[in-house]
Amino acid sequence: MKKWLKWIAAALVAIVIVAVSGIYVASELRRTKTYDAPLMAFDAARFKFAPGEAERRARTMMCLGCHGEAGRVLFQAVNVGRLIAPNLTRKIPEYTDGELERLIRRGIKKDGTAVIAMPAATYANMSDDDLAAIITFMRSRKLLPDHQPSESEWGPLGRVAPNKIPYEADHVTNFSHPRTRPADLGAYIVSTTCSHCHNLDSARDDGFGMKTPPLRMMVSSYTFEEFSTLFATGKGKGDRDLGLMSEIAKNEFSHFSDEERRALYDYLAKAE
Repeated sequence: MKKWLKWIAAALVAIVIVAVSGIYVASELRRTKTYDAPLMAFDAARFKFAPGEAERRARTMMCLGCHGEAGRVLFQAVNVGRLIAPNLTRKIPEYTDGELERLIRRGIKKDGTAVIAMPAATYANMSDDDLAAIITFMRSRKLLPDHQPSESEWGPLGRVAPNKIPYEADHVTNFSHPRTRPADLGAYIVSTTCSHCHNLDSARDDGFGMKTPPLRMMVSSYTFEEFSTLFATGKGKGDRDLGLMSEIAKNEFSHFSDEERRALYDYLAKAE
């Protein structure tokens, strides 16, 4: 009897080992999946952006809102994993302009694998001049030591369901690249910036603990003056602190021009 129990225990251990190994292998295969997307010839310098305007546009696109000055922890949970937005001052010099174009618009890294959570699906239709502004600004920044921790890691729960991890290259379905910003500036800003975090008509849960209200409903409760105050100071209606939105508005959206704020507000107030 004891011998049978030992055999059963050994068999169960073997099954667990095989299952765990299979999960690990599957998650590694998913993590290292490569995408066949050709590099475009792109030269940011041809747009000749002044440093101040390049930085202004890059900040409105929320690059530093996620990456911080030298990297940032975006998500962390025990046994699930840790998601890091890497230090751009270290990463950018490793890429050509063409590779950066593919990274930002397609969500595909230099080695052909996909970025995680970076909103390439909303950057896919970014104009060439905005993309050039981002690259120009990022290349102008001095090298900074990595914020710690500096590397993403996935725990056992994060590896059990690798398809739940947001590999952004899977979500880039529409792709166009106008040379300059389109005439409908409000719609363009919504599609390339606000849509990182919000849906137009429904609430969103990103699965990483961030829940956001519908844009149209939110803006309908603001006058243009209140909306402008939110963007300039991070203070919501009634002087409220809106958490991440307040942080991003104060540090990033405060760089929107009057024309951009007006176009955005008018589009959202009239959107159908």
